[in-house]
Amino acid sequence: MTVAVRAFLSLIMLAGFYVLALVQFAAGLALAIWVASVTTGFIGVKLGVAVFVANVWAVGYGSWKALRADGAGPQGIPLTPHDAPGLWQTVRELAAAVGTRAPDEIHLVPEVNAAVSERAHLMGLIGGRRHLYVGMPLLQTLTVAQLRFVLAHELGHYSGSHTRFAGISYRGRLALARTIGHLGTSNVAGWVFRAYAALFLLVHNAVSRRQELEADLAAVRVAGRLPAASALREVEVLDQVFGFYLGTVVRPGLDAGYLPDDVFGGFPPLLRARAEEVSAVRARLVTAARPHDRWDTHPPLAARVEAVMAAPESSFAAAAGPAAAAGPAAAAGPAAVLVADLAAAGRALQAVALPAAMVLPWDEFRAAVQTSDLQEQSDTMLRAFSRAVGRPVPDVGAVLDLVAAGRLDDLAGPLFPDATRREARTRFAAPLETLLRLAAVRSGVARWQVSWTASAFLVDLSGARLDLSQPAGLACDPATVALARRQLHARGVDVTTARHVRQRVGTEHAGILAGITTAIVDGSRADLLILSHGLLVMPGMPRYKTGMARYRMRRWLADGNPRELATTPGARFIPYEEITAAVRTTKLRFHWQLTLHDGTLVEVRNGPQSEEHADAESIFTKSMHDATT
Repeated sequence: MTVAVRAFLSLIMLAGFYVLALVQFAAGLALAIWVASVTTGFIGVKLGVAVFVANVWAVGYGSWKALRADGAGPQGIPLTPHDAPGLWQTVRELAAAVGTRAPDEIHLVPEVNAAVSERAHLMGLIGGRRHLYVGMPLLQTLTVAQLRFVLAHELGHYSGSHTRFAGISYRGRLALARTIGHLGTSNVAGWVFRAYAALFLLVHNAVSRRQELEADLAAVRVAGRLPAASALREVEVLDQVFGFYLGTVVRPGLDAGYLPDDVFGGFPPLLRARAEEVSAVRARLVTAARPHDRWDTHPPLAARVEAVMAAPESSFAAAAGPAAAAGPAAAAGPAAVLVADLAAAGRALQAVALPAAMVLPWDEFRAAVQTSDLQEQSDTMLRAFSRAVGRPVPDVGAVLDLVAAGRLDDLAGPLFPDATRREARTRFAAPLETLLRLAAVRSGVARWQVSWTASAFLVDLSGARLDLSQPAGLACDPATVALARRQLHARGVDVTTARHVRQRVGTEHAGILAGITTAIVDGSRADLLILSHGLLVMPGMPRYKTGMARYRMRRWLADGNPRELATTPGARFIPYEEITAAVRTTKLRFHWQLTLHDGTLVEVRNGPQSEEHADAESIFTKSMHDATT
């Protein structure tokens, strides 16, 4: 079956979705009329309303939202011909070579990707302005030859007429997804739509995989076999490494309210410093054979590499391009030369693509992130100590006072609940050393030593690695706490500087992660909102308003304000830090018992009409694990 035939079949199936909705509506309406004739009219009317909601309202609303979707590309900044003369020359040349028109705009985006989109009209049947999106990491790390293949591949989709019905297909998928999202799991119409959507995706994804191979072959003709194969592998590597970079270097700082002054500028140094680890990732991709998956929109990497290496080499690939005049070395050079000032462009991209935060030079940023993490650990322990002794424990000096007063067992118990008293006393030195390390940082006698290849560690003013294990050990015995204080004082450590900073977080800073409608909380119907900082129990609706409860939950997840919701009469907010234990009482269904610090037990379970939203059960499970460990 050719790509064109499969594409036409996917459009026919998309039209069949609306036919299916009409058939279901007619059949359901006939059933409702029959039920009304043999039973009470109320039952027939109720069934008719359910059929209408399942077919007309859900399909109509989903289609309306899909038609209104503008299909906007990723957030980025425009690159003008003045900003990137080499890139524009390359793109225009490649567009002519693959037989399509050049884009009207080029945008720099913060991801390992390149894409071409068109703001078409009449659901994609009439062309419009064309936009090319190029990922900043690609320009930073690929060679000119490799980037030529990536760009030619994206332009090749337009030369191969792959996008002729892309607008219709895009909005059709949106309509399917939004319709199914508005149908509950217990709705029979929803079952039929889900099965049909799965069949549609199987056909559509098969078309997509074939189109990707065609675009690869079109790009090989203008970029060459070897650059094509290496680019395919390298993009996969970059995707993994850039994700690691964002997750382990940038994200912790952003969570703490900080950003480096050049986020993207830190990526190449990390690649160079971790060259061996990157090479290991590259080797795994070469040797690992990912099996074919019929749900994938792209063929496996090995299949794509094999196809491009089997394609005939083109003389155009060897001679064309703005780098050709400078010889093969230029084509093998970094793609960054295609942009006049890539570093400045990266800083401009950071300003629009990343949230607002305190911007610091790289060394200060990484030190601030480490200190923030140390403060978070210390805050958690100081809160636990406060709960254990029944009064505030504001700083490390107060911790040492409690040890001297014979309260060591009270302090160590919450940190090591499974240990004996003797074991807890011995193990208490490790968390106490963490507190003392924060005191050393806050006292100005310790600083962070950071690198791209190893975990950060503290050093003293002489540059030696900071070791506070001895005073921490002495501080675990009431008889030697005073000696520990003297040692710390001699080293310039003021224990009162390691204070509890972050008080208990309320709903004003919380985000809604997921929810469960018509859950049972302490025996009563309630809607449960899982927030980033706690659980918000909202008064439930009557049984006959279950559909309204689902609609209300979707609105909350989309744009709900936890602070306002918490003021609802009957609402109850349970901060995670108030939860000392969370036990799932059965694995067969969602049923938890939570124990709060004051001894209160809270039972949370699913009822017969409960429905989870946004993967609520797994998010709830993770939240309980994080809250109690």
